[in-house]
Amino acid sequence: MKKLLFALLLLVSLPIVMQANPARKVTLAYDAQTRKLTATILHPVKNVEKHYISAVTVMVGDKELEVKELTKQATDEQEVVEFTLPDLPKGTEVTVKAKCNQFGSKSGKVILE
Repeated sequence: MKKLLFALLLLVSLPIVMQANPARKVTLAYDAQTRKLTATILHPVKNVEKHYISAVTVMVGDKELEVKELTKQATDEQEVVEFTLPDLPKGTEVTVKAKCNQFGSKSGKVILE
């Protein structure tokens, strides 16, 4: 009986999980003159209002610099978010984490030059 219930639960939840996907890639570009960090997040979806990147977090080490909360995705292929970083020394490693509102997350890193 328990195996049957588990199998039934698995079959019912499978379509929900199949539609959810984390971001595929986070590409970062940094402009040292303007201190602008651009995060391009590849996240193909069918409906930008129901399935989207919900939060983009910028971190240096363990310190969270900024979080942008989103309520929908700009296009059905990707989200692009810009941040103005504080004055950080060359060689600093910056991590950007993109979180999907349905499932998973993906990170990208850049070393400032």
